Amino acid sequence: MELPYLKFYGLVEEPFSTVPSPRYVFLTEVHSTALEKTSYVVGARKGLAAVFGDTGTGKSSLARLLHQKFLDSEFISVLLTNPNYPTPNSLLRTIVQEFGTGRSDRSFKGLLDIFKGFLIEQALEQGKTVVLIIDEAQTMGFPQLELLRKLMNVESNSQKLLQVVLFAQDELRTKLAHARGRNLRSRIVLASTLERLTAAQMADTLSFRWNVASGGHEHPFTPEALQTLWEHSGGVPREATILADNALLLGFFGKQKQIDRELIEKAAQDRLDGLGGKGRVHVKLGPLLWDEVIPAGRSSQARSAPLLQSASTSIRSIARS
Repeated sequence: MELPYLKFYGLVEEPFSTVPSPRYVFLTEVHSTALEKTSYVVGARKGLAAVFGDTGTGKSSLARLLHQKFLDSEFISVLLTNPNYPTPNSLLRTIVQEFGTGRSDRSFKGLLDIFKGFLIEQALEQGKTVVLIIDEAQTMGFPQLELLRKLMNVESNSQKLLQVVLFAQDELRTKLAHARGRNLRSRIVLASTLERLTAAQMADTLSFRWNVASGGHEHPFTPEALQTLWEHSGGVPREATILADNALLLGFFGKQKQIDRELIEKAAQDRLDGLGGKGRVHVKLGPLLWDEVIPAGRSSQARSAPLLQSASTSIRSIARS
């Protein structure tokens, strides 16, 4: 379904989708470094790399970009986006299937032998690079992490036959620091951490996404709007993406071509209200940023309530269509 504001803003496609598409990944210096480090570990066949980051900092998008890069390099690459399997057997069965071995077995040992044989044939005998990328790796239990360690023990005298890249939130750091996770932790060759964006990085990211979605046109966000977007999102790309998309929808309903600070404030307040917030808004006093709780009935955003209500109603209508 085409979004209602696309034609109004001269867009070819949605600029602020939360679906992690490699086409919309803007590589900041931190993201570029993480990409280079993981690419080095895999290309040199050194075994295990890890990328950590808070929710919404771009891990899934980077994982997909890396996966596509490996496929373009003719590596044998598999991306697992939901590794929270109940048992090591079920995880191993999925890995065997996703790599297209064409074989299966009911027993854990049988599956392990099948995958070892696959690695020896593809990586050792044919010289191919075999990569397993795991997103949301923090959801894996200790038995599943131990399985990864066992799989990575398949090696020649000079190289690892399976390359693994883990994308995870900080919960995985805690698991790896535990006695049951230290064996896998010691195998991490290089690790990276995706930090929250600075205001300048967020502005560059928004410009990049708009350029892709519009075919090269200038975005309608004012400098003040970009600053406010960064403040409300806390530098988290996913949160900024959601707020920017909501602001476009509000602008469309209000027939407002330019996205200014007030529209971002309205979008942020509407999102907070929808999530059950207490009416917290950002009030800027000089160079400082203060948080002020506005009591019910005294909100400075009250004059925008009809527009927000209209937008929320329309959003629900679009969702049902």
